[in-house]
Amino acid sequence: MVKQLRLFLFSYLIDSLVKNLLCKERVVLNRIAYFDNAKAILIFLVVVGHMLSKFLHNDHLIDSIYLFIYMFHMPAFILISGYFSKKVYEPGYISKLVRKLILPYALLQVGYSLYYYFIFDDTISLSFFIPRWALWFLISLILWNILLYFFGKIKYGLPLAIIISLLIGYDAYVGEFLSISRTFFFFPFFLMGYYLQKNHFEKLKTRTNTIIGALLAVLLFVVIYFFVPIDFSQWLLGKRSYDEMTFSLLQFAWANRFVAYIGMAAATYMFLALVPRREVFFTSIGKNTMSIYLLHMALVRIFEASSLKTFIEDKNQYWIVFIIGLVIVYILSRPAIVKIVYKVCKVK
Repeated sequence: MVKQLRLFLFSYLIDSLVKNLLCKERVVLNRIAYFDNAKAILIFLVVVGHMLSKFLHNDHLIDSIYLFIYMFHMPAFILISGYFSKKVYEPGYISKLVRKLILPYALLQVGYSLYYYFIFDDTISLSFFIPRWALWFLISLILWNILLYFFGKIKYGLPLAIIISLLIGYDAYVGEFLSISRTFFFFPFFLMGYYLQKNHFEKLKTRTNTIIGALLAVLLFVVIYFFVPIDFSQWLLGKRSYDEMTFSLLQFAWANRFVAYIGMAAATYMFLALVPRREVFFTSIGKNTMSIYLLHMALVRIFEASSLKTFIEDKNQYWIVFIIGLVIVYILSRPAIVKIVYKVCKVK
């Protein structure tokens, strides 16, 4: 009897252990470490990039780092978003997405407007059609999915999207309104992500791609440092029409944008080839990038108005910016903060 009881308990423990391990394995498999790693690195670069933008034209190295970051951080983020939009043709997908993103956009548009007004005495702006700072991404994410619905099944959808982007820059009325300019500018990357399949990312695992990515990173930074002025950043933002940019040869503006596309595509490949494949110490941050993105603007604005920014600028201690970026990402990725954001904004 005792022997049978022992066998029963042993079998029960083994069964429980196996089920527990299988359950954990499913959780890990449901989230791919590679994409979480990529998003964690990218959200850090988003935060750092926004802080570095406050120091442009002061230090050539900082200008070069800023340009290097902006060559790929948003294109890669948007490409990954497109990759995870495969369900666009499922019934109710777009309407569900709109409902999920409109509420946080409206809340944060009002919230940030009041925050900037009462805390920093900025001019109050409650327009829902001109996104506040980084909130453009939410509006564009909705519009990208709507565009994807029509472009996704077109045989030459990607070349067409690029051509439209090159031409739409000539429309002086296309700008920050509903983030139209950025939407069309970055849409080719979103569409490219949609077209990519799992096997395309698997091919990046090879040692050859890693070496090419590393060499490309060095080459890109050297080219930027020695040959690319900081004013080229306007071609990486997609924020305004050609008419609003400091470019005298307006008839060739489309060529400038096309060159920017080539550089951004190469830089995006570089980044994706270098992202760690396995779970690392920052992998978990990758699943909380939305909360970091939505809230980091408040902390960056505090930094902008602080004496610390003045100290960094006066003493040329720009390395501190990267430390602050790490702290911001860490704080805003904590479960308690994430839970509040998801509960209030109902976005995940």
